[in-house]
Amino acid sequence: MVSECIRKRYIGPVAWIVMALLMAFGAGYCVAVSQNWWLPLIIGALCCGYMIQGNISRIAKRMRYVMQATLSNDFSYKFPTKNLSKEEQETNEMLNMLVEHLELLTLEVRQKEAFLASIINLTDIGLAVADAKGEIRLHNEAALRLLERQALTHICQISEQDFIGLDIKKSDVTVNDKSFTLFTISDLSQQMQAVEVKSWEKLTRVLTHEIMNSLTPIQSIAENMRGKASTVEMTEALETISSSSRSLMQFVRNFREFSKLPEPKLRVLYLKPLLESCIRMTQSHAGEKDICFKLACFPAELMIYSDESLLSHVFLNILKNAVEASPKTICIEAEEKSDESVEIRISNDGETITDETAEHIFTPFFTTRETGNGIGLSLSRRIITHLGGTLTLKTRPMTCFSVRI
Repeated sequence: MVSECIRKRYIGPVAWIVMALLMAFGAGYCVAVSQNWWLPLIIGALCCGYMIQGNISRIAKRMRYVMQATLSNDFSYKFPTKNLSKEEQETNEMLNMLVEHLELLTLEVRQKEAFLASIINLTDIGLAVADAKGEIRLHNEAALRLLERQALTHICQISEQDFIGLDIKKSDVTVNDKSFTLFTISDLSQQMQAVEVKSWEKLTRVLTHEIMNSLTPIQSIAENMRGKASTVEMTEALETISSSSRSLMQFVRNFREFSKLPEPKLRVLYLKPLLESCIRMTQSHAGEKDICFKLACFPAELMIYSDESLLSHVFLNILKNAVEASPKTICIEAEEKSDESVEIRISNDGETITDETAEHIFTPFFTTRETGNGIGLSLSRRIITHLGGTLTLKTRPMTCFSVRI
């Protein structure tokens, strides 16, 4: 049996030798018998054409194989380059070089696509691209997180009216004569909270400064005049003015010191033990109130990188506010989100918060309780903003404070 290598190496040359002998024999025969010298030339030309067409057919077959494999992203094949005629060897070497070049180009395109996808997924702005039929062809992880979707398939899932606190913009683009719609989704809540907190900080500094400047001379004058009062009524009045001024000045000093946030001492800590500690302190504060506390962490060993003391202060403020609503159950849920942030939700089934109250609940000094001072929740938002997170409130279907870090 003739081997494949011998066949490839020797069949071509042997065929040409046989063809040459047949042409010589046919030429002699034709000249001797028919005296037509041009007949052998035609026969020879046809035979040569057939041989050339066979070679071209083999090369075309290999080229088709290259194209089909390339379209299938298969670059594992190589054409043989040994035990062949010189022409076939050079042809196969060129085809192998073409395959390697196509593989390199494909790899570069894939690397660029992966790099671009990584950049898009790292941005905090949600991006989604829809075709003319409204089907989502491309989106990043930020879009899923901001829209709170598990998947995005159609533009009907992106509606500005359904997402309060999000800035959704769209623009029409054309690529290769095809129309697309680009959606950009931005979270305004964190930016708005940061601006709001800075505004209140500035206003508070101005107010405390002006109050202290006004109270200091009032108290000083009242103290000096009290010893010179001619009647008991005047003495008592001056004493009242003096004591009220001292109390108000002490309140302003305490608030000024209280509102000065220390520099965060960030470290890695387990969230569940921190929440359990806050629950125990809240239960002690609740006294005889029969409140059921439910805690769930996903995963159970959930860790965060933050300031333990500042976070404890925030959680205690929120839990204390929940206790004052006289609920039967307070639920604390913590989970890690897809963007590696952590969300802690504290909800209760107690007295509901009206929409009007909810609009001002984070405003400094705003309170609906006779004994409240309106500092706790506003300070809590300041702390969370200081730590780079957000603190929001939802009143439906029940009161729920959400801390996202």
